[in-house]
Amino acid sequence: MGREVERAASESGDTVVACFDSASPASERALVRAEICIDFSTPEAVIGHMELAAESGIDIVVGTTGWYEHLDQVRGLFRDSAMLYAHNFSVGMNIFFRAVKQMGALMNGAPEYDVYVQEHHNSDKVDSPSGTALRLGDILLEQVDRKKQTHTGSPAGGIPPNSLHLSSLRAGTVPGSHTVGFDSPADSIELRHASKNRAGFAIGALKAARWVLGKKGVYTMDDVDL
Repeated sequence: MGREVERAASESGDTVVACFDSASPASERALVRAEICIDFSTPEAVIGHMELAAESGIDIVVGTTGWYEHLDQVRGLFRDSAMLYAHNFSVGMNIFFRAVKQMGALMNGAPEYDVYVQEHHNSDKVDSPSGTALRLGDILLEQVDRKKQTHTGSPAGGIPPNSLHLSSLRAGTVPGSHTVGFDSPADSIELRHASKNRAGFAIGALKAARWVLGKKGVYTMDDVDL
């Protein structure tokens, strides 16, 4: 993702002043020329990166997932600069989130339909289920009253009717595919988003960076005009 962001930034006329990885970690000195940071790293590293950006007074866009239990702690860092985070920066996926929200509201009045989420990513993806799938689950729980919690992984048997099953597949080189399904005895409805490559995530992250630059506080892609 770092290489994708660098490529997309160069194509759009933005200047990349520094790149970091595990072999060349970020430092305050290296950020002197930066206006904003974009982070696609690991759950173990991202908190330190956000702290560094806040201490340097630099805005940051965070595409890393798996750290959200620290969100309250992170909010306190960004009083003089801004942080924008998202489960998924694809513009198409963020439109998909909004479509799923509307569909969930419609299905709240149709109790004959069961609701589920399926996601498929490449075999190298670290987290399972994906942050995007968890976000889809949260959206559906907010809209569909009969679903009270998500059930992740492979169940040993049946699951309670008030559970939303969220299943994951890790195979091949798929950048990301997410399906939200509504199934009844009479018919089924599926909404699906499939990423063709990682370029869309980079384009969305740059769009978020331009939007959040110069603001203060913590934001998500829900705040960004698509």
